[in-house]
Amino acid sequence: MGIQIQLLILVLSLISGVFAIFFANRLMRKYPLAYLSSYFYFLVFIYIFSVYSIIGSQSLKIILEKHETPIEIIKSISAILIALGIPFIILSWYMFIRISHEFFKEELPKLFVALYFLLFAISFLGYAIMNIDIGGFEIVNYFMDSNQLIWTFSSLMLLVFGYSLTYILLKINSLKDKNQKIAYKWFVLWYSMITALSVGSLLLSSLHIVFGLVFIAVLTGFHLVPVLFLNIYLQKYYSSVAELSAFSGSLEDVVAKFDISKRESEIIELICRGMSNQEISDALFISLQTVKDHVYRIFLKTGVKNRVQLANLVSQTSDPVSN
Repeated sequence: MGIQIQLLILVLSLISGVFAIFFANRLMRKYPLAYLSSYFYFLVFIYIFSVYSIIGSQSLKIILEKHETPIEIIKSISAILIALGIPFIILSWYMFIRISHEFFKEELPKLFVALYFLLFAISFLGYAIMNIDIGGFEIVNYFMDSNQLIWTFSSLMLLVFGYSLTYILLKINSLKDKNQKIAYKWFVLWYSMITALSVGSLLLSSLHIVFGLVFIAVLTGFHLVPVLFLNIYLQKYYSSVAELSAFSGSLEDVVAKFDISKRESEIIELICRGMSNQEISDALFISLQTVKDHVYRIFLKTGVKNRVQLANLVSQTSDPVSN
């Protein structure tokens, strides 16, 4: 395969990844759904890992080889870049696990989150320590042998995505919305394919460069399809958006009358949707305490005592608008 074709595949994959992040960000801002925030950050973290650790390390390796740099130094530098990208892939996988639970408006247990990050930190740090050659002072000379790294990455990816996708499939029957069920099944199907292609191409990457290119293309560019599918699904079936627009004018009046900040207006909108403080926290990607503080100030400014009164305040003002 010519170098021009390789570069074309690489560039197209990177562009596709950027578009996926862009559209995911638009979805996150447009629809107050917790899983859209997690999905956006999942794409961001996995893109950073792909560009920084995989593409970056391979590009630097090619440059150093042209300058006849000793192979030991090349291996060490490549290993360092990969190691520095590990936190991003850990965060990315965590976000994907969150998505599988947020699809059903569930939170990950705090113990699960703590164990997840603890086990990943111990496993990666332990692996690094076991491969340090202190005697020869070449600290990262044997850090993460390529074959071991490939098998470790593949196994962990299968574990994380296997768990997440299986969880979604097991919970789908609890949904009442037929269209939502279909959308989630397509999501599972697509990411099952992404996982299979990623792991398969990675395991075969040592045989031919084309497999390495497939791995990079899948990891960075294949997410655009599910993002666009989610966009179509939400536009077609997320009926609450129309309901929200019915009182958008009155909400602006409330904001102006009571000197409501932009963030507070977003929270009022979500309260009117019937979302809890935790759901608002997930949707806006802010802490639960921050949401509580905003709600408290909103109540003080508007003079209401609870969420029902706040919703009534907005809906009463919206009557002239809807008419």
